[in-house]
Amino acid sequence: MKKILIPTDFSLNSYQTIDYVTELFINEPCEFYFLNTYTYDVAGLNAIEMLFADKEYFDKPKEESLEQLGKLVERYTLKSTHIKHEFHAISECLNLVEAMKKYLEEINIDLVILTRKAVKTIGRNTEHILENIRTCPILLVPPHACAKDGVYLTIASDFKQKVTTNEINKFCKILANPNFKIGILVLQKQNSLSTRVRNNLESFINYLKEISNNPIGLEYIQPSYRLKDYAGTHLDGIMCIIDKKPDLLQKIGLYKSDIIPTLGQLASNTVLTIHE
Repeated sequence: MKKILIPTDFSLNSYQTIDYVTELFINEPCEFYFLNTYTYDVAGLNAIEMLFADKEYFDKPKEESLEQLGKLVERYTLKSTHIKHEFHAISECLNLVEAMKKYLEEINIDLVILTRKAVKTIGRNTEHILENIRTCPILLVPPHACAKDGVYLTIASDFKQKVTTNEINKFCKILANPNFKIGILVLQKQNSLSTRVRNNLESFINYLKEISNNPIGLEYIQPSYRLKDYAGTHLDGIMCIIDKKPDLLQKIGLYKSDIIPTLGQLASNTVLTIHE
C-alpha cells in the first residue's frame, strides 16, 4: 500500500484537502497518516514556573491533539468508499518539519500533502517544509481543488538539467488512474533550444512514454513568466515543477529556492513539487 502523509491543523481548508486527496487516489490502496504537531506556550514563563507547572498544563495540548485526530480518523474511515483506504493518526510534540522528517523515515512515506491558503504568497511553514523536505514528492493543494475522473499532469521545466524521474514515478504509481495523461511544458522557445536541452527533453519524453498509455503532450512558452497565464487555463489539472538541488549558498540560508517565487504564480493550482 502507498503511504501518504498529511499534516493537518483541523481547519476547513485541511478537511477540503483530505477530501480532494482521498478522491484523487480513489483507485489505489493507500494508508493516509494525519499528522498534528503541538508545542507548549512557554512565553513569559521562567524556569521556576516551568518546574512547578501542573500535569494538566502538559497533558492538555496532547489530549486536544489526540481528540481532534481521533475525530478525523473516524470521519474518513466512515466516509471512505474504498475498502483499501486506511487512516491513521500521529500526534507529536515537535516542530512540524522535524516531525515530518521523523515519520518520512520511520514509515517510508511515498508522498506528502500540504494545504495551501488562498493567497499568492507561500506561508512560512510551507516555505520551511519545501526548503527542508527533499526525500519525497510534495503535493500542494489549494482551497476548493477538485479531483476529476481524468487527471492531467503538466511537468514544467527548462530542461537545462536532466530531470530525475524517481519522484515522478512514485507519484504516477500512487495515482493509478486509467485516464491519467501527462504533458510537458518547456520553459523556453522551441527554436532556441541548446543541444543539451534537446537531449534532456528527448530522454525525458522517452521515459514518459514507458509509463503512460496515452500520448505525451508537448508545449513551449517563453519567457517563463507566462507560466502564470498557462496555469490559469489549466486549473483542473496538476502542475508539476522541479526543485533544483540546493547549492552551498542556499544550504546556509543566504537565499531561497527558485521554487518559492514560481509557486507564487500557481496560487490557484494543485502543484506537485519534485526534487533533483
